[in-house]
Amino acid sequence: MKYKNIFYTCIAAFSTMSAHADLLNISSTSLQSTNQEAIACTIIANGGPTYEGFKVLVAYSESTGPDSNPTLHVDSLRSRISYSNGDWRGTGYLNNEPVTNGADLANLYAGTLGRTPGRSTDSALLLLFSPGDAVCAYSKEVSSSSLKGVSVSITDITSKIQGVRSTSTSESFLLQKLVSMQQKIAPTE
Repeated sequence: MKYKNIFYTCIAAFSTMSAHADLLNISSTSLQSTNQEAIACTIIANGGPTYEGFKVLVAYSESTGPDSNPTLHVDSLRSRISYSNGDWRGTGYLNNEPVTNGADLANLYAGTLGRTPGRSTDSALLLLFSPGDAVCAYSKEVSSSSLKGVSVSITDITSKIQGVRSTSTSESFLLQKLVSMQQKIAPTE
């Protein structure tokens, strides 16, 4: 596991060094099964706006087939931060503690990304990470050991949260809850 994290950190670092602007989205289309993960990694941009010192991100794990059921977890490669979700309308977890309800985030997803995940069995997470953090999103199939198509993405929505689109009271509450939990786990530098 240690070597896996080092490998993905190196890939993310190389990708960031070759970029000319701050990355707003990374996505990967791959195959997954109950024993084979699909992975998308990046280093969070240092520049641009933050929300109380954090970048606000959305991660999606969307199946490309009708009988697929992806789960999603997003981990920091630098700190002890791990988010997870089984389906986007259900509960999102931060270090195994329930923090968000996907049904409450449908308007946020639609307002910032223009859509919600395609299927009810797809996964989605609202995330906060520190600028410069290296993160990986891992998707794994729940329903079959056969390979299934999946798209995994991480999108920075910080400027949209602070810009044109204002957050609802419940969305602001969820963001504040995430900030509070993140600061307890890994205080910002």
